[in-house]
Amino acid sequence: MMGGTHTFLPTERVHFGAGSLRKLEQEARPYGRAFVVTGRTLDKKTDLVRRVEALLGGRHAGTHVGMGEHTPGSAVELAAGEAEAAGADLLVSVGGGSVIDGTKAVSRQLGYPAQVAVPTTLSGAEWAHRVGVTDEAAGKKAGFADPATVPPVVILDPEATAFTPERLWLSTGIRALDHAVEGFLYGGDHPITDVTGLEGARRLMRLLPGSKENPDDLQARAELQVAAWLAYFGPLNTPMGLSHELGRRIGATYEVPHGVTSCITLAPSLEVAEETAPAERWGMLTEALGGDPAGRVAALVRGLGLPDRLGDAGVPEGDLAGIAGGFGDKEPDALRILNAAY
Repeated sequence: MMGGTHTFLPTERVHFGAGSLRKLEQEARPYGRAFVVTGRTLDKKTDLVRRVEALLGGRHAGTHVGMGEHTPGSAVELAAGEAEAAGADLLVSVGGGSVIDGTKAVSRQLGYPAQVAVPTTLSGAEWAHRVGVTDEAAGKKAGFADPATVPPVVILDPEATAFTPERLWLSTGIRALDHAVEGFLYGGDHPITDVTGLEGARRLMRLLPGSKENPDDLQARAELQVAAWLAYFGPLNTPMGLSHELGRRIGATYEVPHGVTSCITLAPSLEVAEETAPAERWGMLTEALGGDPAGRVAALVRGLGLPDRLGDAGVPEGDLAGIAGGFGDKEPDALRILNAAY
């Protein structure tokens, strides 16, 4: 008989759809000092951060600009110091996965003040209790898992994604697909996340090509935000596999964005996964993706014009064995995936 335990993370409210950014003013009312964390490009090349600051009004106590790719530890320390000096009791992250992870790390350092996340990509960091922070001296991504850092409020406004570069938007969509696929394959039978994960995968497969074809379609962007949410609906209950684990190593060491690492590793990891996946679940995944999983993912990545080879991402072929090292009995599979992806 079916049985188990589902553990919820601290997400309490999700505002979604065009214009939902205006809900930030309402969410900030209980707090006195709101501190914004964002990246340089959003701050300098768009008006999104100014709109956020305006919605916070007199509560806006400062903005940290410069939470960079792969969440550098030095940026976390700097942002935490600025937020503490500002007396922040609310943190507002505006940006992609690196910005949101950085804000979660800041939250942990400051004793978990309230958070609102305004994601501008499909990477899904706003849902997850795992936080990746790069040790810049070692050139490796470390981090921690802490459910208390998950933002209680998330605002999915497609208008906030209008500034996101095409490659970043589409590649983080493949990252979301990676969440759906690996969560389904490695999370075990689950009455909730099996449904949400497969539905998220179906929607991502259908919607991503349309978003590339018509990038100004806000309705498609809104639907993709919901699809990415479905794909990663229960992060605490859906462990990831080798595509994600290899992506973490490749990303920080070779400065490859995590959306791009999923473009490179997901399809070959599925070729390996097919050998051990239960036939029934593999059949369910095949139905959701519309055909052979590895082939369908590879065709989607190529159709979106995204990179799919490690060599093109600047990873030396001689480093593959080292990247695969440390995975224990999974090391041969990891090396197979890397060789196939080169």
